[in-house]
Amino acid sequence: MAQHAVPDDPDTLLTAEQAADLLGIQPATLRAYASRGQAPEGRKVGNGRRWTLREIEDHRNPPPGTTPRRRGRPRGATDTSPRKPSLAARRAAEIAAREATGDTLTTEQVMATYDVTERTAQRLLQRARNAK
Repeated sequence: MAQHAVPDDPDTLLTAEQAADLLGIQPATLRAYASRGQAPEGRKVGNGRRWTLREIEDHRNPPPGTTPRRRGRPRGATDTSPRKPSLAARRAAEIAAREATGDTLTTEQVMATYDVTERTAQRLLQRARNAK
C-alpha cells in the first residue's frame, strides 16, 4: 500500500485509496465494508466516494463501549432451536463413555465401528481422551 500524506483538517475529504491506507486495508475492501455498513458510508463525489478524516479516525479508533459485541448466531438467523453437537463430538463422547467403563479402544476398532479413516479414528480417540 502506498503511503499518502495525512491532512491536518479532520473535515478534509479523502479518496478511497487514502482512507484505506489509513485503515491498513485495500480500497476495494473499504468500499465493500462501506456498502455492507461495516465502515463509514462516506459521500458520493462525482463518480467516486470520499470519506472525511474524522470518519476514518472514528472508525479506526471507536470510543470505548461503542464497539458491538458479536455473540451467538448472526442477525437474521431463523433457526431458534439449539444446534446439535457435531458428529465428531457425538462419536468422541461415545468413545469416552466406552473407555470410562474400562474398555480401551484401538484405532482399528474405531475405524471398524464408525467406518472412518485411520487419521479420523486417531483424532476421535484423541478428542475422547482429552475430554476426560
